[in-house]
Amino acid sequence: MNGDWEERVRVRAYAIWEREGRPDGGAEQHWLMAGEELRAEDAGMVNPGDEAAPGTPGTGEDICPACDGTGTRDGKTCTNCGGTGKVIEGIGGA
Repeated sequence: MNGDWEERVRVRAYAIWEREGRPDGGAEQHWLMAGEELRAEDAGMVNPGDEAAPGTPGTGEDICPACDGTGTRDGKTCTNCGGTGKVIEGIGGA
């Protein structure tokens, strides 16, 4: 089980590194951010910009409008998406 977790964190940390433009250094921070994101997702936690918990029927991921999907604003973690660059929104419509 621990190996599965480490693989999930590794994959997410790589995605964060790419999302941030592949900067030199920062591997430890990307690893920590990845763990935080995955724990939040596993717990079904929502960020302020989310309309629902991940996996809720009738919702999907979209780019965070506050940080344009970068996960950062003014050099700090985006508070709207929690640094993921994504928000959960309702899809479709009535």
